[in-house]
Amino acid sequence: MRTVRSWGTACFVGERGQVTLDVSPDLLRRQVALVGSWTFSKQGQAECAEFVSDRNVDVEKLFTHRWRLEQAEEAYKLFDTQTTGKAVILPS
Repeated sequence: MRTVRSWGTACFVGERGQVTLDVSPDLLRRQVALVGSWTFSKQGQAECAEFVSDRNVDVEKLFTHRWRLEQAEEAYKLFDTQTTGKAVILPS
């Protein structure tokens, strides 16, 4: 939350884990809008991709697990435990 600029918007997408905010300095005094969403719209996905590209975000650091397509069943069983971070399934 502290990385969002004043008058900016932050979006929590999906669910998992705990977040602790100091509401006054993190949101109110900086006029930050906080949005929760289960998923991105097509437009939101495009904006996210542009953000990542424009700022050269190291996407590799976002993933905690990598799976091959033939491991998809195993991967989804683990995802269902809701104990993982972000993962990607790669082509075989």
